[in-house]
Amino acid sequence: MDMYGTFKHIATENYYVALSKCLNSAVCTEETQKTIKRITVKSIKYAHMGQLVIHEGICYASFIQNPGDDGEGHSSTTSGIVLAVFSLEKIMSDDFDSERDIVFYPIGSKGDLCAGYRACSIFKDNSMCLVGDQLYICFSFIAEDNRSHIFRKVFDISQRIWKDEVLTVLQYKEQTYDFSDHSLNIIYEDKGIAPRAKGLIELVSAWNEYHEEYYATGVTIDGPNNGFVVKTSDFQTMTLVDIVPFNDMGTAEIASYIYKDKLFVACRQDYGIPYLYLGFMDLKTGEWKQYYKVPDGNSRPWFFEYNHELYLLHTIEELNRRYTNISRIRTLDTAYDFFNDRIPVEIMATIKDCGSYFATAVYNNEIYFVATKDTESFGRLSMHFHDPDSVNRKLAGLFS
Repeated sequence: MDMYGTFKHIATENYYVALSKCLNSAVCTEETQKTIKRITVKSIKYAHMGQLVIHEGICYASFIQNPGDDGEGHSSTTSGIVLAVFSLEKIMSDDFDSERDIVFYPIGSKGDLCAGYRACSIFKDNSMCLVGDQLYICFSFIAEDNRSHIFRKVFDISQRIWKDEVLTVLQYKEQTYDFSDHSLNIIYEDKGIAPRAKGLIELVSAWNEYHEEYYATGVTIDGPNNGFVVKTSDFQTMTLVDIVPFNDMGTAEIASYIYKDKLFVACRQDYGIPYLYLGFMDLKTGEWKQYYKVPDGNSRPWFFEYNHELYLLHTIEELNRRYTNISRIRTLDTAYDFFNDRIPVEIMATIKDCGSYFATAVYNNEIYFVATKDTESFGRLSMHFHDPDSVNRKLAGLFS
C-alpha cells in the first residue's frame, strides 16, 4: 500500500484518455519548441537552475553559468550567478541575439565578498521575488566559518543598480540564528529529527505572498533531509514555519506554491526513487494534511497557476531528462486516499526536448519559462489541451 499512488496512476491512465494526452503532448511540444532561445552568450559552456520574473515587458532571469569545464562544481572559480535582463518582445522575435540583446549583471562567484563574508565555494542556487521596483535575490555559499549561509541582494529595476546586500537570519521559537546549515541542524534536533542539514542550502522555490508575508521552501543538498518552509516580509529576517514532515528521502530541490490558503509542496527524492512527494499545509491551521506519491520527478519540480488552476511541471527521465509532464493538481479539500474516485494529480501532456529544471512566470495570460537546455534557455509554454471525449468521438467517426 505504501506505493499505491504510483500504481493507481498507472491504472487511471487508460486507453480512453491516452489518445487525448498523445495529442496534447504532440501539440504542446511542437508549439513550445518553436519559442525556445538560448539566453547565454557563446562563451558559456554550462548554465543551470534559473529563475524568472517578468515585469512591464522586461524579463529578469537569474542562473548559474560557467565558461569553464567544471559546471557547478563547488570549488569552481569560473562558475557564478548572474542576472540577465532583456526585453520580452525582443526575445520572442526572429532576430534575437543573446550577445547583443541581453545585459548581464554579475551576482557573485567563489572568492567574492558579500555582506562582509568571503565565498569559499561557488554562489549556489537562487530565488527571486519582485516587490514594487525592488528585485530581491537570495542565494547561498560556504563562507570562511565553514557554514553555508543564505544571503540577499537587492536589484533596483528602475535604476538597474544593486542597492543592498545582507546576511539573512532565521527566527525560530523567539530565537534568532544565522540562516545556515548549522542552525538548521539545531532546529532539526529540537523537533526530534536527526541532524540532516549538510553543505550548500538551496532556496529555489517560487516566493508566494500570503497576508503580506512571502513564503518559500528549501533544502540542503549534501545528504537526505526533510527540508524547511520559511516566511519573510523583508527577505532579510526569515521565520521558520515548519520542517517538511514527509521528505525524509529528499536530497535536492523542492517546490512550493500557495493556492487557496494551502501551501503545496513537491519534493524531489534521491536518485533511483521513482516518484516525488506532493503534499500541502493548511495555512489557516498550520497543519500538514496529507502527501501523495507522484510517479516520476527526477529534477526540480515547479508549480504555476494558469486560468485559476494549479499545475506542476516535473521532468520524468532521470538521466537524459528529455521528457517533462505538465500535470494539473486537483486541489481537493478531502484527503487523498485509496478509495477516492479522483487522484490528486492528472497528467495533461508530456513535452519532449524542451529542457529541465523549469521556472515559470505568468505574463499577459501566457506561461513563459527558463530551463536548463543548451546552457540556459527561455521559451513560452504551450497549454493546448483536448478533451478525451471529443478526441475519441472524432476517432470513432474516422473508422465508422
